[in-house]
Amino acid sequence: IINAQNLPTFTQVPVIGAATRQGITAPGSTMARHRPARRMSAALLVVCTTYLAVDTLFSSSPSSLMEDFSSSLRRELSKGLTTEEDPQHNNRGLIAYEECTVESINPPDHPIVPVFAASYPGSGSQMTHYLYEALTGVPAGIIKLTRGDDHQVISIKTHYPAQTTNVKGAEEMDRVILQLRNPLNALPSFASFRFEVQNGFPDHTVYAPDKFWIEWRDKNFDKALEDWVNHLEYWVDNYDNTQDKRIVISYENLINEETGPEETQHIAKFLGNGKGVTTVSPEIIPCVWDKVVNYEKNTGRKLLADFVAHDNEWAEKNGDKARSLIKTYYEEIDGAVARKLLPTCCDSPAYPQASHRKGPHDRYTYTEQQLQTMINELIMTKERYMSKNTEDRLERILSLYVEELEEEMKQASRR
Repeated sequence: IINAQNLPTFTQVPVIGAATRQGITAPGSTMARHRPARRMSAALLVVCTTYLAVDTLFSSSPSSLMEDFSSSLRRELSKGLTTEEDPQHNNRGLIAYEECTVESINPPDHPIVPVFAASYPGSGSQMTHYLYEALTGVPAGIIKLTRGDDHQVISIKTHYPAQTTNVKGAEEMDRVILQLRNPLNALPSFASFRFEVQNGFPDHTVYAPDKFWIEWRDKNFDKALEDWVNHLEYWVDNYDNTQDKRIVISYENLINEETGPEETQHIAKFLGNGKGVTTVSPEIIPCVWDKVVNYEKNTGRKLLADFVAHDNEWAEKNGDKARSLIKTYYEEIDGAVARKLLPTCCDSPAYPQASHRKGPHDRYTYTEQQLQTMINELIMTKERYMSKNTEDRLERILSLYVEELEEEMKQASRR
């Protein structure tokens, strides 16, 4: 078994080119144009589907936080590696593992046109960012640091149109990997990101407390779900999957041990079809998947109490913020952790419910009405693309999402 630390070294790509040039512009939202009809359909669908179940304000994180996280992660990934040359991969300085060999990450020696790495916020785009790098040996870019006409990266991450800014210099970019995640889980992940930004936590480090989630959910649910659907429709409608211009991948399939290597093979084939792009050999793709995806899975967010308890450097630099968080979210902070920064907190009647929860975060909850709304929207979206007879993969993914939502509805009715 390979230690998860044995991963390739990743390097940051410098910004090249004038930052003032305009990128592509998007056509109007299909969902917005057909909103009255969709709402009428939704009302009818509620009547027809009641048998199915009885049972983030988008903004980017500060670039300094993203840089700190990326640098830290890449340092971890570089441990214990040696390099060797392999003529089958153009002598590009490969990194050798005990079980597989993955190319080191270097700017290409010739211009390449990147693909859009499109996802709704909270859908695991950071994980696939590193996966695309490991599969090709070429750096992946982010929208704030990279232009499409730099020709120096394999992909550029974008949340457009869920976020208003798209890739600049993208006139040549005509291919996209659309990454989906069930809104059941994508919305809470985005809420955690918003919590991190608002409270100065590094990206992907802290789960939003339940109290924050419920407030964010009830304020933003309708807009967030609308944006999730609009995001899917924009990329599906504007990039043809029958002409090798788009593939759809699923976060859930990618992190699953049974389907993850196959999903990664699908990604590698698409990336390898790009002009001038070389990917790793097919036989080592399961090993590449294991190293990148399982590393990311094991270094994700922590409960707020665990983060405050163990990240002494952050707590020392942000003592006032930590104490404020303890006061606001005392129900979810372990008493011993709270006393570390606020010695009198847990002896006071003001903090009667200090929690002692351990382990991973419980599933975030929705109201039954919100769950039914998600079910209705996903069924309508799936049925729209079924008529094309070319979106089998998208249909399967959406069907699985509906099944998961229906199961969640059953559980909600029993709570």
